Order: sequence, then C-alpha cells, then structure tokens
Amino acid sequence: MNIRSLTRGDGVVIGAAVLLFIASFLNYYSVDCEGEFCDQVKDLPNAWDVDRLLLVLPAVFLLGLIATGLLIAGRFQPQGRKVLGLSLGEWGTGLALAAAWNSVWGLIVTPDGVSVGLGAILALLGGLALAAGALLPS
Repeated sequence: MNIRSLTRGDGVVIGAAVLLFIASFLNYYSVDCEGEFCDQVKDLPNAWDVDRLLLVLPAVFLLGLIATGLLIAGRFQPQGRKVLGLSLGEWGTGLALAAAWNSVWGLIVTPDGVSVGLGAILALLGGLALAAGALLPS
C-alpha cells in the first residue's frame, strides 16, 4: 500500500471516520434539567447503548465506518473488480450517503423532553464529511 497514492478525498474520509468513532462515545442526547429530579439524569446514552438507542449505532456509526473501509479498500483494488455489479468505491459511496442521511434524521427525530447531544451533532458533521469525501473526485 503506497500512502502517497491517497487523495484529499481519502484524507477527508479517514478524518470523518475518526470523528464518527469519537462521536459514538459521546452523549447522543442532552437534557436541560431544573428542579429536584436533576440528580436522576446522570446516565445519558451514547451510541453503544443499543438498549436505549436501538438503531443509531448500526445506522449511523457502523455504516459510516464500513463505508470508510470500502472506500479506502476500493482505492487499492485493481480496476474491473466488482461485487454484485458495483465496485467497492461505489458501495462505499452509497453507504456513506446512507450514513449521512441517517445522521440527519437522528437530529430531527428525538424523544420528548430531550435535545440532541454532542455525539449526535458530531455524528452529523462526520456523516456529511464522509459523504463529501466519498463524492470528491479521486
């Protein structure tokens, strides 16, 4: 693997994957708390808490990380290799766009009484950067 063959788009994709990975450990929701029940709001979920956030981990974070792997692996595969009629880069681009779309909906659809946290905001930024890096010409 020649590191000099990586393009700016590949750098953006790798940086977005790192941002997605970091965001997955941050609180996905936040609560503005007032009153006597504030001490009960200690444990806000991150993306790895699949019991409470269900599909956030696979739909946003893992999809983005898989897309990154496919995009970077597609750069080092010989031309003409296809999986189900699409190259690895094309699969990665589709998954990157799906991860970005899911992160947008993760901001729009929130439970009552909570607002988006830093993890959700960074997931949106990482998803959009990943989609932009996937669409940059190589």
